[in-house]
Amino acid sequence: MTWNYRVVHRVLSAEDFYEIHEAYYDGDKPTSITEEPVHPRGETLEELMRDCENYMKAINRPVLEYADF
Repeated sequence: MTWNYRVVHRVLSAEDFYEIHEAYYDGDKPTSITEEPVHPRGETLEELMRDCENYMKAINRPVLEYADF
């Protein structure tokens, strides 16, 4: 199973939110996402920078709908 970061649209209390979640795939199709959004992290500054770069890649992918999962 593979994963990456994806922007997820969610409606809470009639308000729209766009957050980044980890998305897990079966082939090319996302089959699940983390229940809660994730945040950048790393054990070193370089790891944190790479993680932030991966978050930026998520912005260029199609937005997923939280309700689909």
